[in-house]
Formats: sequence, structure tokens, C-alpha cells
Amino acid sequence: MKTSHGVVQGYTGVAAVDNKHQVIIHAQAHGQGQERDLLEPTHQHLKLSKREIEQTKITADSGYHNKKALEYLQAHRLDGYIADTGFRSRDPRFNTFERHKPKSRLKPENKFTVDDFNVSMKNQTCSCPAGKTMWLKCKDGKIGNQRFMQFRADEHDCPACPLKKQCLRTPGQQTPGQVNVKLGITEAKRTGVIEQMKQKIDSAMGRAIYSQRLGTVEPVFGNITENIGIKRFTLRGKRKVNVQWQLMAMIHNIFKIYRYGWQW
Repeated sequence: MKTSHGVVQGYTGVAAVDNKHQVIIHAQAHGQGQERDLLEPTHQHLKLSKREIEQTKITADSGYHNKKALEYLQAHRLDGYIADTGFRSRDPRFNTFERHKPKSRLKPENKFTVDDFNVSMKNQTCSCPAGKTMWLKCKDGKIGNQRFMQFRADEHDCPACPLKKQCLRTPGQQTPGQVNVKLGITEAKRTGVIEQMKQKIDSAMGRAIYSQRLGTVEPVFGNITENIGIKRFTLRGKRKVNVQWQLMAMIHNIFKIYRYGWQW
């Protein structure tokens, strides 16, 4: 399967975990690296009554975030909280996260961003970091669901500019530089399921509910890999691997009963 680490021979082990006891209520192995299509099959295998489903809040990480999954939640009236890849950048609690990241040994490219251009939205004018005036190419364009205003440099300004390495995509680029200034999002996106989920996640209640995901499911995977000591599948074929993954889940649950079952 294709993953961020290249093509590997393996499977993805998915688990659904209850928030109260960290018991695995469903486990399934899938032969794909991405989780984007796995929300629906995972939910369909949960043995929950109609009342339990109505009272359940579903949290999942950004790997499950896509339009199809969110439409599935909406169609089945499920109270889901699935973060997008940019949800932390919108959270004021993570404003200083960059300073805690380890510094790379590699020298950054130090490319210019939109903030480095002198843009006047009122006058619809723009000048580049070198002080050259750029002309308005597009007053109100659209790329996907994003609206933007586009400015372009004069074709004679970029070749001899001393700052072109920081401005152009490649040093040998022949076309003049341009910059897209975001105006907002289209009405279709503003009322779509992805934007609705962003608003839900960004709310105070949404952040409080979604923050429980980390402490619910991640310790389960940590217990299986570190305490139980099973860090990889050792069989081949989806049927065999699925049995092995479900056996791991059973071991985790049996330990729960052994340690805490006497309390009930």
C-alpha cells in the first residue's frame, strides 16, 4: 500500500474505542494506507442500538476528514467531530507552537509570502518586495472554493531582479511572478459540510469534545505496541492479518477485565 514512507507491504489496523473505559468495541484491518474511506465501514460494524447511536459522539483525526465522510455523518444524523489538517492553526491555544518545533539542520528557502507584498485591497494595487508595481490580472477569480485577486509583475522586471530567487518558484522561471491575494471562500463552501465541520470543531464545545480523542484512542495503540509488545503484523493476506489485529484487540480488552473487572 502507498504511504507517506513509500510503498510498503502492510495493512492499516483501525480501532473504535469507547471514551469511558478505553475498551475496543471494533477492530478491522484494511489494505490501504489512507484512512479517508474507512469511517463508513467502521461505523457500520459497530453493534450499537438506535438510542446509543443518537447519544454517541464520534471523534476521528484528520486522516478521516473529507467531504464523503462528512456527508455520511450528516446523512445518518451522527454527531461527529473530525478535525481538518488546519484546525490547530485556527486554535488560539496553539499560537506559539512553532517555537517548540525542533529546528531543521537544512537552511530554509526563505521564499516571499503574500504578506511581503504591499497590497491595497481598496485601490486594487500591489507592489512586490523589490518595489516594482504589479498589474491587476484578475479582480475576483476562483480556484476550487477559494476566491482571490491576482496581480502579475511586468515581464521585464523579474529577469534582472536581485530578489527573484525568493520570489519565483524556480530560478530559471521565464514567466513573470504573480501573487494571489485571498478574498474569502465561495458561498457553496461557506454552506458546505466541510465549512460546517470547521465551525463545529472551532467552537468552544467542539474543541472540548474533540480534545478527548487523544486521551481515548492513542493510549490504546500505545498499550498494544509498547506494553503488550506487538508492533507489526507477522502474517500475510487480509483475512489472516484481520484475525491477528482482532486478537490484539481482544488481548487489550482482556487485560482491562483482569485489572478492573473486579470493581463491577
